[in-house]
Amino acid sequence: MPVMMLFGSLTVPLAVLMSLPLAMIGALGAMAIAHSAFTLFSMLGVAVLLGLVGKNAILLVDRTLRLRAAGFARDAALLEAGPSRLRPIVMTTFSVMAALLPIATGLEEGSELLQSVALVLIGGLLTSTLLTLVFVPAMYTVFDDVQTVVLRVFAWRPKPSRAARRPVIVPIPTPVE
Repeated sequence: MPVMMLFGSLTVPLAVLMSLPLAMIGALGAMAIAHSAFTLFSMLGVAVLLGLVGKNAILLVDRTLRLRAAGFARDAALLEAGPSRLRPIVMTTFSVMAALLPIATGLEEGSELLQSVALVLIGGLLTSTLLTLVFVPAMYTVFDDVQTVVLRVFAWRPKPSRAARRPVIVPIPTPVE
């Protein structure tokens, strides 16, 4: 609901939410490769992972919407938003992965407890970063087309502003004698 209010649309948040399953593929895959159990700490890692992946998708979609508001066509805005948001997304991903690598390897004393969190985050961020930059723009295009068709079918027109609905009071001139 908060994302829907942020974008002022019902379909744009759906494009953002479509990136979340991509993160789960990598998270569960990393845990399967490492033969790690799904524990309470793994669930904590999933919660953090979904927040990071959602933030990355919001960055991409928000940049696209800002470019469209500036006059870009949809496809041109998507092609401009991807490369311009690539660096912040990749920097966030690599910094988190580099910070969690000592914990994931288990070399630190006491890191066994948090090893599953690190595996979930590293695996999920790795796959979601690669797939989000392709999948989110594709889903944005699909949902934008759906929104266009629905608005055309129902012939939705925006309501006039309050100022446009306010009656205009015109003074009636009094006759001069």
